[in-house]
Formats: sequence, C-alpha cells, structure tokens
Amino acid sequence: MEMEKKNLAIIILAVVLAASGVGNVILGISAGAIKAPEQKKVLKEGWTEGNQPAVLDPTDCWESAGGDVIHQVCDTLWFYEPVSGDYNLVNTLATSRTWDATKTELTVTIRDDVWFHDGKQLNASDIKFTFDRIMWFVNYSGELPDTTHEGDPSSLFYTSRGDPILKEVIVNSLYNFTFVLHAPNAIWEPICAYCACAILSPKSTPAQTYLVLGTDKLVGTGPFKYVHLLAGEEMKFERWDMYWGESVFWDEVIWVYYPDSVTEGNALLGGEVHKGGFPSSMIQQIIDDPDLIFLNMESSFIYRYIGFNNEFMNNTLLRKAMAFAYNYTYFVDVVMRGYAIRAHHLLPPGFPYYNESFRAPVWDTGIARATMLVAAAADGKDVTGLTAEAVGVNPTNDANWLAKNFYTFKFYIPEGSTTITEMGIAFNNDMNKIGISVTNDVMDWETYIWVTVHDPDRLNIFYTGWGPDYMDPFNMIEPLLNNLSNANHIQLQDQQIHEWLWEYEETLAGAPPVNSKFADRKEELIYLIQQRAINELYVELPCTYDMVVWGHHKSIGGVAYNLRFDLWHQYSYFIPGVPTI
Repeated sequence: MEMEKKNLAIIILAVVLAASGVGNVILGISAGAIKAPEQKKVLKEGWTEGNQPAVLDPTDCWESAGGDVIHQVCDTLWFYEPVSGDYNLVNTLATSRTWDATKTELTVTIRDDVWFHDGKQLNASDIKFTFDRIMWFVNYSGELPDTTHEGDPSSLFYTSRGDPILKEVIVNSLYNFTFVLHAPNAIWEPICAYCACAILSPKSTPAQTYLVLGTDKLVGTGPFKYVHLLAGEEMKFERWDMYWGESVFWDEVIWVYYPDSVTEGNALLGGEVHKGGFPSSMIQQIIDDPDLIFLNMESSFIYRYIGFNNEFMNNTLLRKAMAFAYNYTYFVDVVMRGYAIRAHHLLPPGFPYYNESFRAPVWDTGIARATMLVAAAADGKDVTGLTAEAVGVNPTNDANWLAKNFYTFKFYIPEGSTTITEMGIAFNNDMNKIGISVTNDVMDWETYIWVTVHDPDRLNIFYTGWGPDYMDPFNMIEPLLNNLSNANHIQLQDQQIHEWLWEYEETLAGAPPVNSKFADRKEELIYLIQQRAINELYVELPCTYDMVVWGHHKSIGGVAYNLRFDLWHQYSYFIPGVPTI
C-alpha cells in the first residue's frame, strides 16, 4: 500500500510538471541524466541533558562536556596524539617549538595553510590575541571588572604559589611568535595543549567578553563548524571543508540529548543514535545486542571521589569515621556492576609515580563506629548505649545506631545520572549506620558546575571526577589540594601539603629522595602528599578509576577511543556495505 502511494505521488508530480512545460525533468531523473542530491552523511550520538555543556568559551571551560565541544571546533598549538594512546605531545597548528637557554622563552612557528571557520587565515597575531585574551580573563593585569568572573581554569595559568606563568606573547613574523615566561616552568607546554588554550578567531571572538552558550558562535580552525545548541534537544556541527588536516567523512555530527542515562541507553539499543552512553545497569544489554559494538578499555585516567567541604566539616575524626563507613566494594561491584577499579589515591594507573601498594581507608564499620564515638562525644553528643561493634554483630546495637542522628549533611548530586543517584542512596544508608543523616541536593548540570567552582561553601558532600588537563601527576593532585586552585572544591587549607606542592613544582626531575625507598624526590613528595591528604586528614574518599566503556553501532568504523576520554569524530566513518540505523 505504501508503494502504491509513492507511485501515485510520482504520477501526479509528472502530470503537474508536464502541464508546466518541464516534464523532461522527470524523464531526466528516470534515465539517470540528472542525479538526486547525495544524502548527507550524518553521525548521531546520544547524550544526557545533564551532560550538556555549561559553557562555550574555552577560556571559561573546565568541564568535560564543554571540552568535547571545543575539541570538535578548535585546535590548540599541539595536543596528545589521540589514536595511538602514547599521549606524547605532537604539533597541530604549530610546526616547531624551541626553548632558549634560560628556559623562559619558547619560540613557535605555526602552519601557513590554516583557515578559521569565518574565512580568516591563521597567523601569529591570532595566537597573541588568544593568549592576551586568556591573560585578561585570568586577571593577570588585575583590571578584570568585578562584574566579570575569572575564567574557571584560571588557576592553571598561575604557579602553585599564585604567581603568573606567562609574561607576554611577542609576534616575530607572520607565522612565528615567542612565549615569554616570568620564570622557567616545566608545565607550560602541556598547559598549552588544554582546551582553554584553543586558538580563536579575533574576527568573530570578543576580546574582553565571554562567548555565551546558546547565543554566540565558537569559531576555530577545527574539523567541524559549530552550528547550534538547542537546549534539551541537540548540539549540531558541520564539516569544515577547508580543514587543514585529513579530510573528514561526516557532513554533520548531531548530539541528541535525552533526559537521563537510561533513556540514552535505550536510544542506542533502539537504533536512534550511532553512539551513546548508558548506565552500568545496561551494559549486558549493550553486549548482547548483535548490532552494537561494546568496548571495555579496562582502565582510564579518570579519578572519581567523594569530596568533603573541609571548612564546613572541620573535624578530622568525623571525616575518618565516614571514610571507613562507606562500602566501596558495594559501589564497585553492585552500582558499577564491576566496571570500575577501586581507587586508593589520586593518581590513576599509568601515571608516573602511581603506587599500586598505596592503600586508602576500606570499608570497616568497627573502625568507623569507634571513631564516631570519640568524635560525637567530643562534640557533646549523647553516645549512651552505643558500642563500636561492627554492623551485623549485635542487632540491638545496630538499632541504637540507626536511631541516632549526630550530624546532618547534604549530598550534592547532578540530575540525570542514574549511577550517581544509586550511589547516593547507598552512601546515605551507610552513613545512617554511624549516626549521620544525609539528604540529597539535586541540581542541574549547569548549576552543578557553577557551584563547585564559584560557590563551594554551598557544598557539604559531593561526588565528582577529575581527569588530567595535561599529562603530569602534578595536574592530578595540585588543582584538587591547593587552596589557590579553582578546583579545590574541598576547600583544603593545609600548610604542609601546600609546601610539598611548591617543592614538587620547583624540583628538578631526578633529584635524590630523603628516604631511600623512593626513586627520586618527586616520587617521595607524591607519596607524602597523598598519605597526609587521604590517610591522615581524610579530606576526600577515593572511590574509583573509571573503566572506560563505549558502545556504538556496528556500521561505524575508525572510532578513536582513548583512556583520556577525549571525544574525536574526524577519524570515524560508515563502514561500506554495513547497514546503518
């Protein structure tokens, strides 16, 4: 019946065209003389609404969702090779870079065949514009208006002592410039690979005003042009035909937004999208679907932790009790269905100075209750009738503990994440067993990002993750523990840790350790910092390192999966002869 309707429509169209004198068009199409327009090659990827980007401007971006957008649209001067996984810095917009003898001047030559999406050709002045703009928004001059907040990753551009790293950018010629630093700094080159240093067009980018998500256009030199964000519906990109790199297969890339991760997973299973995420509870369904490819990389560079507001929860014994009360095994085995690795410190496996033997607190309700008895009594709480017996040993004691409410806290959860919601419920149950009441404070993703950076006083307890901006262990530790960092959401103020961080940043590689069991002083400092933070102060609870798992339709090839969880579309394509969605 459907075919009859189509034939009838063609007959009617032929009659109309013949009457208008253009019936030969139909004959031309029938004979193949005139071809219908080629169908666009469109890649659709599923996302949750909770993972929509909160920002568009690279200078204000310190979130993975915004970084994924920037990676599609913009280039940095150099970046970590995304496909092989060796993560060596390779030139992209740059063709060469050379340090002077003082290690304070880095001279760079850039490509002469690069075009921005607005038609402007790249030159060295555009690099200066981009980094002058960064210096403005990180407030190097001190002239940033009170009405404009510092860019979220601004602390990356300062040393751990709070001193500016970059002094100026000097244009030497059309395609050559020099970074001038205030002092030698070993992490400047890696910083330049971060998405905050994406090179932007001065023709389309305001120098002293942030780009506004949903209103402005991000204009870079990357493989895709930014088209639009329709909140709650889609993010859209189009291929940039003048891209300087390898040709890109896709005409369009569309990120389709779903209200939660279960709906997102069902969209992948139902053939609505080519790629997509899914909660751990759906992994087996993804594996069993013959039309889908499932990949488990069995590790990642993403560290997940439960953070405490150390100013608000200014009680080491209380934090210690919570550290031993939490059932990490349940989270890994049940909530994450085994697709996670228990984390014991801030460095993921594969990083320099990762120490497999280092151990954080483990689930031990006997230690948790013994510690809580001391903490609660010191705060004047009534601990009558309670013992330090572990959960399950004495039902009467267990009931007495559940009846207590020594402390009440809020657990901060971004909406739309099934996994974090499940995890929050389990966490609340664990804390009830040591006399702590925890309620959920659910917020949308944009609020979540804003609060963690700009209003951390609002936080009590929260679950979040951290991945490297650049591939040095310093970047996994310093931003989270340095009180000058915008990522120090736990609000730690520990002088000893700060002094060790300063020493690490200023220590040459290979310096001899104080203790002979370490290879060098940097390894020793990494151990000391983490031992104090995790096993003495209990500033946060290391939970897991991600197992990076991916799912995509079998018709897609060349997917550049990697442990950094960077998202790349320019390498993928439809596999010829394989039916797609």
